[in-house]
Amino acid sequence: MLNRALDRIEDGLAVVAAALIAFSVLAVTIDVGSRYFMNRPLPWVFEVTEYILLFVPCLGMAWLARNDGHVVIDIVTGKLSAPVRARLAAIVSLVVAAICFFIAWWGWIATRESYAARAVIENILQTPQFAIYAAIPFGFFLCGVEFVRKSWRAWHGVLPAAATH
Repeated sequence: MLNRALDRIEDGLAVVAAALIAFSVLAVTIDVGSRYFMNRPLPWVFEVTEYILLFVPCLGMAWLARNDGHVVIDIVTGKLSAPVRARLAAIVSLVVAAICFFIAWWGWIATRESYAARAVIENILQTPQFAIYAAIPFGFFLCGVEFVRKSWRAWHGVLPAAATH
């Protein structure tokens, strides 16, 4: 049940990330058209798309990990037996999870300090800095959880078809 809930959360966040990409494409297109044809650019578009460039990977990376969408170099592992490959995949996933949890911890500290300092990004929108930073601990924590799940699946032989042959 918890796995299914996590899958739904990741699916929802992937949809949000895709919507943010679509919004960016549309906003930049309108901004360019407005600048070129009416000499009236939309000054907030650049700033918002900068934020979206942080949010999209942070919202989508756990979903991408679950669906084996990350780059994999299998020149060595492709020559290993399936049981050895599964054990190695489990260990690598745990290492990646540890790195994700470290980045999430670091991101949480930076976000908390930014919130305590009431820091504002001095641009057009005057965005509270913590609101942007929050994507980092959130996304990396969720990705860390996903890599723990991948490790468990690999250790217990529940691998996707691509990883077993």
